[in-house]
Parts: sequence; structure tokens; C-alpha cells
Amino acid sequence: MGRRRPLPRICAQNQQLRAQAERQAVNFVVQGSAADLCKLAMIHIFAAVATSPTLTARLVAQIHDELLFEVEDAQIPEFAALVRRIMESLQQVQTLELQLQVPLKVNLSVGHSWGHLAPLQETVGSA
Repeated sequence: MGRRRPLPRICAQNQQLRAQAERQAVNFVVQGSAADLCKLAMIHIFAAVATSPTLTARLVAQIHDELLFEVEDAQIPEFAALVRRIMESLQQVQTLELQLQVPLKVNLSVGHSWGHLAPLQETVGSA
């Protein structure tokens, strides 16, 4: 997605320095891509909530590749479907000419506090 990181030690004669730079190169791609996808998801979710006549959810925090939202109990099924649809659709982003080769799987949890989150039990036929 256009990120660049200089790794001058990638050509080092010292094997330890070179191996460290090689690990950084791999981690940079994986972690940077996950961060970019998470940011794209936040933008799309914010836009969807802002234009929704019913949803009032708000983003509370981003922790690595996780998003924490505050959602009214009655809005959880609708919001969960929206989040899943948006996040899984990021497998293909035409504006960035991005097509991932693996599907994005989204795990949703719900709870009245961060310490009491449990996997969201989905009903048959939900998105």
C-alpha cells in the first residue's frame, strides 16, 4: 500500500544484523498491511454510521488489529453485520488495486465492558 521502510542492514556482512533486518522487512509488510486495512475499516465504518438513520455506534479504541466500539444493545445485530460486511470486503480494494489472496475473517465479540467480552453468537441467516 505504498509504505516504505529503509533497512540499510539488509546487506550487512554480520549475519545477526542481516537476519534482524530480514525479520523487520517481513514484519513491516505484515504489520503495516494490517494497520492499513484497520484504518480503511475505521473510515468505512465511520462513514456508514454517519449516514445511517439508526446507528449511533462510536469507536472507543483501536488496539493493533482490533477495533472497540460502544454500541447500544438494540443496535448490536445491525452494527455487527455492518462491521463484518465492511471488514471482510477489504479483501478487495479497487481504489488501491488491492486483491488479497486469502479471505479476511472477522471475529466479533460483545460485552458490557472490555473485560467481559465474549464471542458474538450469530443467528442463522445473519451476515
